[in-house]
Amino acid sequence: MKAHSRLLKQGLDGNPVVATRLLQAYACQTSPSSLTDARQLFDQIPSSSRDTFLWAAMISAYSRSNIPIAAIHLLSDLLRLPYALSTLSFAFASAARSAASVGDPFLARSLHAQIICRQIIPNVVVSTSLVDMYSKCNSLGLAQKVFEEMPERNVITWNTMLAAYATGGKAIPALELFYSVKCDLGADEFAVASGLNACAAVNDLRSGMQIHGFSVAAGFEIDPAVANATAKMYFKCSEVDSAERALEGRELCLLSKLLMIKGYVFNEKYADALRSISQSDGFVELFIEDHSIAVSFLSAAANLGVLQMGKKVHGVILTLGYYTSLCSMENDDTFIVSALIDMYSRCSSISEAWMVFHSLKERDVSHWNALMSGCISNGWLQDACFLFDKMPIKNVISWTSMISGYVQNGSPRKGLELLAKFYIGEGLVRGNSFTFVTALDACSSLAALDAGKQIHVQVLRTLSGDLSSNLIVETALVDMYSRSGNLIYARRIFNKMQMMNALSWTSMITGYATHGFASEAIEVFENMIRNDFVPNEVTFVSVLSACNHCGLIEQGIQYFNLMKEKYGIAPRVDHFACLVDMLGRAGKLVEAQRVLESRNALEMKSDKKCRVGSDNDATIWGALLGGCMIYGNLEMGRKVAKEMINRKHQISGTFVILSNFYASSGNWEAVYNLRKDWKWQGFVQKPGCSVV
Repeated sequence: MKAHSRLLKQGLDGNPVVATRLLQAYACQTSPSSLTDARQLFDQIPSSSRDTFLWAAMISAYSRSNIPIAAIHLLSDLLRLPYALSTLSFAFASAARSAASVGDPFLARSLHAQIICRQIIPNVVVSTSLVDMYSKCNSLGLAQKVFEEMPERNVITWNTMLAAYATGGKAIPALELFYSVKCDLGADEFAVASGLNACAAVNDLRSGMQIHGFSVAAGFEIDPAVANATAKMYFKCSEVDSAERALEGRELCLLSKLLMIKGYVFNEKYADALRSISQSDGFVELFIEDHSIAVSFLSAAANLGVLQMGKKVHGVILTLGYYTSLCSMENDDTFIVSALIDMYSRCSSISEAWMVFHSLKERDVSHWNALMSGCISNGWLQDACFLFDKMPIKNVISWTSMISGYVQNGSPRKGLELLAKFYIGEGLVRGNSFTFVTALDACSSLAALDAGKQIHVQVLRTLSGDLSSNLIVETALVDMYSRSGNLIYARRIFNKMQMMNALSWTSMITGYATHGFASEAIEVFENMIRNDFVPNEVTFVSVLSACNHCGLIEQGIQYFNLMKEKYGIAPRVDHFACLVDMLGRAGKLVEAQRVLESRNALEMKSDKKCRVGSDNDATIWGALLGGCMIYGNLEMGRKVAKEMINRKHQISGTFVILSNFYASSGNWEAVYNLRKDWKWQGFVQKPGCSVV
């Protein structure tokens, strides 16, 4: 303002060169009135005295102030004037930045068409602006074409294209370009940040660590953008400790706080996410900065079952007056309402989820899906069916959720019937990987091999015959064929899998073990270990069961110890039951009893009290009792049965087994006394039945 006053006194405010510099000075100020003052200065200059640099400065001021439409309108006014075409370049560069902030591909192409039609030869600044404009308008192909046709490029150009690849889902080309820039030009902090973002997009921890090392050596790690990109990369690669160290010892800006909270939620560190919010300036400031943080907070509250925290978020949204706008279909943040419904549902407050749903004047398909899934998870299957039938528009998530609801609630056949309706319909909606996995799970529950084969054919059609990139579908197919008894098909798919995880191996091992092919199950397990895959609890249950069927006692004990010592898996009830049954069938009843006693000792040490009537370890006692019956050890069998009756484990079955035990040894008096005691205690054995 002082400079402007001085120029007014000197009569220089009408000079276009001086006015341009003064206008740029106004644009750089942060006061609310600075842009208004700049426009008043622009309007005071006579039209005949305005040059293209003054126009470009005003367009740039609008662009930098996040008023892109005003910048585009001003460019339109400029193009009506008879200025030399060569002087319009910088005006177009500023306008390109405005079009980038709007994100409209049609506007971007129209602006570029004006440059071509007027035969303006773009310089490196204009061309770089066009690359940035197309990348931010989701037109990466056009951005790449402009980049490749540029006769001259500078560091900013390379960084712009690198950022375009990194944010446009082209992580591999981004990394290739980063290494090219690093070798030829020398990567700066902007290139490093883009390279780290590319690594985060594809979970490439190794490359990310290399770029991180380079940034430390080059001294870029102190740059806030590089630090945030480093933390984001580590969070995406599930290296939470490394992400925390990347942000350690620095004053966190709002962007860093948002990044950390979202990173914790992404890695299911929900308690850490809530703690970060409580230690920061509070949820309100974070929400105003980025509305999507509400989804992370609600997700954390839902997973921890902290209903009151979720209600606080709901209250903040209502208090700040955002709820009405969030309920509008024109708002891009409608997913926050879906997160609210999901939070209430997962906190078992389904009535409040219904209240949120009913408060919506306009309902997106995501709102219907969230409430339907909530009803399913709370066991309200009929309400879920009602919602499904009432939905005006259904997408693939709607169909998949409803099919999954039937399967989860013990009605897999209805799930398959719904899948048939899904494909009979004339809509354009078709199943995705999760639809097929859910349907295959239904087939596995029913051992419906023919239906499973039909779904397999549909999978091949939908995924163009290439299952190599779809691990979950291949694993579901292996499981379906295994549980349906077609182990040849299961092994054929298993052998063709290019990617595997512990669940894939476990499905194949379980299939062999369940159908009595114990040696094949052990062979697959050994291959799994040799290929450095980490088995889980279910894997060891199947392997121990296989050893049991083959009578491989020593190997079974070796696997049991391997599970505890090498993989750190605490034995569960089913592991102990397999081991006791294995020893009992081999006649090693004393050893089996010791295993049972060690299990009880572990329970006592961990202060886990056996509740009367609990069947928590009934299978272990039943396995030992079965071994006693096989080898006629009446003394031990009587003690085990008495203990089971005292613990109220499988009482009727235990009485029957003990009665048969006495009968097989010819002790009919003991049989009579036992049955008399059985009736006196009021226990009744339900008669068996069969359906032919």
